Amino acid sequence: MTTPAIIIGIIYVLALTTCVVPLAVGLEPKGESTPSRQFLVALIFAATQALMAFIGHLLGRMIGYLFSDLMRYVTFGMMLIVAVKMIVDSMKVLKAKRLYAFTSNWGFLLLGILSGMNIMLVSICTQGFMPFGNWYFLAVALAGFLWAFWSIRIPYSPKMLRNSSFIEFSGAVFLVVVAVLFLFTELVR
Repeated sequence: MTTPAIIIGIIYVLALTTCVVPLAVGLEPKGESTPSRQFLVALIFAATQALMAFIGHLLGRMIGYLFSDLMRYVTFGMMLIVAVKMIVDSMKVLKAKRLYAFTSNWGFLLLGILSGMNIMLVSICTQGFMPFGNWYFLAVALAGFLWAFWSIRIPYSPKMLRNSSFIEFSGAVFLVVVAVLFLFTELVR
């Protein structure tokens, strides 16, 4: 891999996993839980991100033969679809229509799965674009862990809702940039 491909791959993985931030904000505020519990919750988010990426990859391998000739355009289209979904989700966060609360520990797992839906959709097209090869799944888990560990300790506030919405919106913008670079240049190969 060339240096630009590595940089673009890192940006791609970080942009895809920004969906973790709005879902993890305020789950375990700093003074209300132990660091080990915060670490465990971040690990749950990391594991679900990697699992959803792997499920998408397997699904893509099962149906990839249907559009193998058009894989480059399908991958580009899927990236754009996910970017639009991320923009819509960021607007919901900005309007405080995407807040979650739960009383069971299973809620962390459900939020992790929900945050991994975008990565699963894009991972269907890993035959077209899979940065870092099989290390992609580890990169997704690491990025999901970092986003979750950083954001679960921050309490809810109007400012934090704006910031988390901006982070997800920025991830969508970077995903569009990577999609354009993927389709029109040879930098990502």
